[in-house]
Amino acid sequence: MKTAIVYTVLSIVNLIAFAVGLTFLPAEVAIHFDFKGVVDGIGSPWVYVSIPAVSAVVSAGVWAALHSKNEKNAKISVGLLAALGAVFAVLGWTFFALAAQGLALGEKSKFPFALVTILPLSLLFVFFGNYLPRIKPNRWVGIRTPATLGSETVWAKTHRVGGTVMFVSGILSAICAVVFSCVPGNLAYVSLIVFGAVVVGFGLFAFIYAHVLYRKEAALAAQENS
Repeated sequence: MKTAIVYTVLSIVNLIAFAVGLTFLPAEVAIHFDFKGVVDGIGSPWVYVSIPAVSAVVSAGVWAALHSKNEKNAKISVGLLAALGAVFAVLGWTFFALAAQGLALGEKSKFPFALVTILPLSLLFVFFGNYLPRIKPNRWVGIRTPATLGSETVWAKTHRVGGTVMFVSGILSAICAVVFSCVPGNLAYVSLIVFGAVVVGFGLFAFIYAHVLYRKEAALAAQENS
């Protein structure tokens, strides 16, 4: 309960502070960059308010997770959701700092964009991967597919294996974020590609792995009943 209250208050205060801060920015700021960090889109700074807004909205999920029938599962879910919201809060101020540079169309930013965005997201993957095997079936957090929701055994195996895959993938993505942001040659965009591949790859792996397990379980049950 205390975690939910603290998180909700902080996320709302953060959103209000962010909105106030936006009023001090120019009417138009850089809102889009190409893979080399060159500004190719100008618009209202208020587009960035959606990021801390996500952090505030997550508080609804935090409160909902508290109603889980499994107390241990509730604590893990609340912790994971709070971590997710915290990362979005950090990303919000990261983009605020980026917008505050006052870059014009065609100018190149020296802001370590990939490092300060991909690194925390990668570490979030590591954090989630560490706790994924401990999550019991619920309505809010976890690998939720028809297969995992259809069998507790499939849920357990998918989350156990998926947690390891997510943990390792997050570490590899974090290493890439640091390495490609520091090496010469403007290769920071590579870490963006790596993280995108990690997210998509993990999603496909989890879905296919759970589906295969579910089909095997169904086939085995059919054999036993025949």
